[in-house]
Amino acid sequence: MSYQFECPREDCTFELRCDRDQEAAKLARAHARLSHRGRIPPADLERWLERVEAA
Repeated sequence: MSYQFECPREDCTFELRCDRDQEAAKLARAHARLSHRGRIPPADLERWLERVEAA
């Protein structure tokens, strides 16, 4: 099972896919901090991090 994250900001095209949910969450939080100078609340991160079938 893979995990996918797409930045919800309209002006951002950042996407990631990882095999582990903890790694995907860590990278998504780092993206928000470095690119948008913000944080992702845990509830939002849980909602935006999707499980996807490995291709």
